[in-house]
Amino acid sequence: MNDFDNYANYFPAGMKVNVGIPLANAGVFRDWAIILEIDEDFVSLQLSRDQLPLNASLHVGQILDLRGGKDDSGYSCRAIIVAEGPAREILLRLIGEIVSDELREFYRIDAFLPIKYYLSSEQNVDILKQEWVERREQRQAVDVELKNKRWDSSLVLGRAELPPERRLEQAEDNAGEGEEGDEEHEEEYEGEEEREGLEEEREEPEGGEEPPADSWDTIIPLAANISGGGVRIITHQQFESGVYVLLEILVPMPRRIVDIVARVITANRNFAAGNDREYFNTGLQFVFIDERDRDAIISHISNVQLKRIRQLREQFIFRDGRPVEGEEQEEASRFNWGRFGRRLVYALIFLLVTMLIADYFRHYAKGHPKNEIEEIFEGGIRKYLEKFK
Repeated sequence: MNDFDNYANYFPAGMKVNVGIPLANAGVFRDWAIILEIDEDFVSLQLSRDQLPLNASLHVGQILDLRGGKDDSGYSCRAIIVAEGPAREILLRLIGEIVSDELREFYRIDAFLPIKYYLSSEQNVDILKQEWVERREQRQAVDVELKNKRWDSSLVLGRAELPPERRLEQAEDNAGEGEEGDEEHEEEYEGEEEREGLEEEREEPEGGEEPPADSWDTIIPLAANISGGGVRIITHQQFESGVYVLLEILVPMPRRIVDIVARVITANRNFAAGNDREYFNTGLQFVFIDERDRDAIISHISNVQLKRIRQLREQFIFRDGRPVEGEEQEEASRFNWGRFGRRLVYALIFLLVTMLIADYFRHYAKGHPKNEIEEIFEGGIRKYLEKFK
């Protein structure tokens, strides 16, 4: 089944879908529409309203989000506006894959993450977006430069790792070649100088600057309730609802610094956090975030959840008191000795009871009272024996 058949199966004609229209303030206005016709990856939609809100508009080239299915089995796909028709009829072209809509932006988990947040003095959305793009480009350029520097250093060190005796043999072999040998000696000398210079650069960074990642060593991870669409943290500063905040989040495994522009949704006083100073539960919604960074956050959430599931599974397995691997031998030996002791006690008790019963019957056989018949019989035997004496 190709993508066109897949589109037709998920978005058939006559279906009611949810359309996400981006707003000027980086929000999303959601409206429903009816699919009039679908031809391969082209979809004709009829919007439910003739007039959109003031801050919502449609134009050719704009990317929308189509969402279909039910809440428990939803799915979504991106589409680009190809043409606009009368009465709010628009022609879209589906792009990308159909993704199962698990509402992963809303799936939250509690985790500890190093987070930096700044209240921006600039609250214009367009300027914030431009500055955010510039920061991302600058950070990507720094990352590329660091990767190239590590690659160059590995090449230099690999060339300098030639053993001294091999370098001496190579120098003797090239000594008779005249100018070619001299040039190679000069290259080797320059290579050693380059290696020494590289080692000095690694020992003493220029300008005394530390690597960019070192600044995160002093950041204490915050307890955050994070998702792919926002984060809730405890702050000492009270933010007004609707203001824009700059975020930097260090996502581990793999290490990645995420630049985000977020909007404050809630900021409520937290009296349970402490009385030494003021604490506020601050909820932030991600406004500008790169999709790769969002995927990194969601991947981290999934890893944390899988780790917790494994821990719960171990607790479930050993909840009946069975030992963990480190104590299994010790517990087993203790259990064997206890069982052996109980069996020994039972055997001694059985032996004692048997001896008591045997002794009772022995004494009974010797000293039990005789009846009249026994006395007459024994008396007759004694008289008979006395006749032969």
